[in-house]
Amino acid sequence: DNAANPREGVFKAAVAKLQLLRPDFVLSVGDFIHGYDEQKKPIDDEQVVRAKRRAFDDLLQPLTVRFYRVPGNHDINNDLSARIWKDLYGPDYYSFIYKGTLFMCLNSQDGPRYRSGIGKEQIAWAKDVLAKHRDATWVCLFLHQPLWLEDEKRLERAKDNGRKPQLSGFDEIEKLLAGRNYTVFAGHHHRYGKWLKNGNRYFRLATTGGQSALAGPEAGQFDHVMWVTMTTGGPVVCNLLLDGILDEDAKSNMPDPQAPGQ
Repeated sequence: DNAANPREGVFKAAVAKLQLLRPDFVLSVGDFIHGYDEQKKPIDDEQVVRAKRRAFDDLLQPLTVRFYRVPGNHDINNDLSARIWKDLYGPDYYSFIYKGTLFMCLNSQDGPRYRSGIGKEQIAWAKDVLAKHRDATWVCLFLHQPLWLEDEKRLERAKDNGRKPQLSGFDEIEKLLAGRNYTVFAGHHHRYGKWLKNGNRYFRLATTGGQSALAGPEAGQFDHVMWVTMTTGGPVVCNLLLDGILDEDAKSNMPDPQAPGQ
């Protein structure tokens, strides 16, 4: 997550460190640009949005491995940003197979008026993809907002109000995954966390340059990349703190943490 007053230089450093590590490819959990104006409304100036997108994409140039995107609320939040995303990057949700693992990259901004949620068309697409790849050894889902936590809040509110809950649609994705081995990766809250649901692990990543108090692992606030190794028993996960990845000269090459946001 690189949004909400991104700290200049952090994501650039992360790309350089990923290039040293040389993974097979890199997947994201969204929020690459700061997509709101000073009044906290979605930016409606096309030139501004495109300039922000170019500036971020330029940061990726040193990376020689494939970079997979999912949109966050800073990336898609109105008709303009949705159109620009599709113009530059194509579909806002998609899947691919790699060495027997099914990777599903979801759009968690698919609710009404680009708010949090998974729309009916995306659910139908997910149903088709999962049916087509029944033989996949594992399913890895990537999305920006941890919608399972959003659904927990909606259920609690509905209980307090005595109303039927209006869930995000991610619950429908979970139903489709029943009986499958899967792991979920999300972001959005700028705070690391791990949950066990339905016998599967759900991860919420921290930041890679996004706004953070950087209070440390105990608070779940740190800049990192997550290194995932697929095994026959599923993903083995470890978190690499950016300032702990040193180059061959034993240099961290991290920006000043007190530097203002861009």
